[in-house]
Amino acid sequence: MKKLIFILMLGSVYSQDISPSDKWDSSYSFGLLSEKIPVSFIEYSRLFNINKHSEFYVAIGSMIFATGVGSGYKYYFKNKFTSSIFTSIGSHLSYLGTADMGMTISGVSISSGYSIIYKGKLGPKITYRERFGGELKEREYKKSAINIGISFIYMGDNSIGAYPFMNLERRL
Repeated sequence: MKKLIFILMLGSVYSQDISPSDKWDSSYSFGLLSEKIPVSFIEYSRLFNINKHSEFYVAIGSMIFATGVGSGYKYYFKNKFTSSIFTSIGSHLSYLGTADMGMTISGVSISSGYSIIYKGKLGPKITYRERFGGELKEREYKKSAINIGISFIYMGDNSIGAYPFMNLERRL
């Protein structure tokens, strides 16, 4: 835990090109698996922006009869708001199956992929209310991207594997 706090503090020192109000973002993605959590069709992430190229993440994801959590680091070779190759390293813990018959898997994954910025007209804004019956508000997404790539995974039982991923990510 002390190491994680140290890393977050160090990242905060070297993040001069991100204003304090833009340090934290949220994102959600849906699609075939994810680079952050291997077992997910739908995923929500909280992102700590270090600079224009990198971020720490904490994520929770779900798919039919499976759920998982993960955390890690993602680096974009170009600016994260342009189409770019990226690499990610993270750890995850997932539960597969039902309450009666299921299994827990954990591991470390290293992913490489390409983030394609989507600038289409399909849902460029999100509409919401801060409270029930309140004023209707709109907010534009900071980023909409299609992420494709491959993840290599080393699991807790000393097995290894690889899986492809393709998902649509929206950043708020």
